[in-house]
Amino acid sequence: MRPPSTRVSGVLAVLVSNAVAPLGVLFLGWAPAALFGVFVAEIAAVLWWTLVKIPFAAKRPNNAIGDGDRLFGPLQAKRGSVSLPGPLPPGYLRNVPTLLIAAFLLVPLELAVAFVAFGLTDPVVTDEVAGQILLGGAGVFVGRGVETVTKYFAAGGYRDHSARSVLLPPFKFLFAAGLLMFVFGPFAVELENDVFLVVLVGLKLLYDLRALQLERSETRGVFYRLYGSEETEIEPIPVEEPTGAPTYRTAPARAVALADAVYQSLRYTVTSGVLWCYGVAAALVFFGAWTFALAPLALAAAFGTLRGVSRYLETGPVEFRCYGDVLVAHDALLDEPQARLERDAVTEIGVSTHAVDRLFGTETIRFETGVDTTPDVQLTVPDPEEVRTDDANANHPMTVPHVQDAAAVLAAFDGGGETEAEAESEAETETEAGTETEAETEAESETPVPSRDG
Repeated sequence: MRPPSTRVSGVLAVLVSNAVAPLGVLFLGWAPAALFGVFVAEIAAVLWWTLVKIPFAAKRPNNAIGDGDRLFGPLQAKRGSVSLPGPLPPGYLRNVPTLLIAAFLLVPLELAVAFVAFGLTDPVVTDEVAGQILLGGAGVFVGRGVETVTKYFAAGGYRDHSARSVLLPPFKFLFAAGLLMFVFGPFAVELENDVFLVVLVGLKLLYDLRALQLERSETRGVFYRLYGSEETEIEPIPVEEPTGAPTYRTAPARAVALADAVYQSLRYTVTSGVLWCYGVAAALVFFGAWTFALAPLALAAAFGTLRGVSRYLETGPVEFRCYGDVLVAHDALLDEPQARLERDAVTEIGVSTHAVDRLFGTETIRFETGVDTTPDVQLTVPDPEEVRTDDANANHPMTVPHVQDAAAVLAAFDGGGETEAEAESEAETETEAGTETEAETEAESETPVPSRDG
């Protein structure tokens, strides 16, 4: 007998796990509160496995955080992946912002809403009911885990999603389960009979089947327009890097990059909304609540640290390579080109010195182009036929930070200079020629030694 495919296995796992609580209520005498409690447990399970999925989503969001966002923009703009051990697929640094937002904001918010909806059912949770909820919750957790392993990892579903479209299922499920608890929960005690439970379980099953059907359908509801789907997210393409050796390379020194990250971290906390943390801390100190003042300061430190890390990853491992009339930003950490710029597309060049530049005697070069860099952020995701392709090779403006010799970079980018191979060849030729000249000079300057016989 042929085993079921990974996609079918995932579907069966969801249906079987969802049947645990209904079967317990209908045939084992579980209380309706246990059914609603398992709904909450399933929401938590879906959220957990969503967090597991996010780092591995291979597509790029169609319109999300803009490059101008100082906190998350540098991370979301990153191209390339990190290889992980074992059977896990590559992880993507650009998914870290979505993972952080989901883990520290969306997931707690969803769980709070789920518990509020559960509380509206006025449940009576005894020790027996708590055990039933734990048993049913374990069943749905395992079922959702099997679905994740089979459909998302084994079947390669991660290739079809971005970090944002992965968030679609939990929000849909929260809405459906919350609606069931809100509408039917208050009547669970008054209408505690088989007909009521069959109707409730049937509605939940219809939702699960409909959700599975929509995964293969082109129908796009409101949640699809908010979070995107397989059809709306962008298939990433690599940045084209010219073949051959570059004529010139430059990268900020590690000490300069670290100093710049620290400077940008501190600057962010006083030039953004994080500044209110200092105000709250000052007010608490003024009223004598010294201990409580540490909380807003810790929050400001967390945001500042995140900004410093994102800034270092933006500039620290990036090497700028000149190929005559093409400039490429290459990330050495990810071993992936991040952007390219053609000389003919440059409309303006500016050389400036910021605080870190003045400290280390470096300069920052800014190349402007005519390409619009306004972030493409809108309330809903466009229809699949309106989705843009990845503009990996567009001539966007580029900044080359903290270079020791700006004139050399500009000269190389203007088409001057010679390739590293040519430079090494010429150096070897000059060395050989110098050796021969020295040998000839020594030979000419030698004094003949008279012979004893003469």
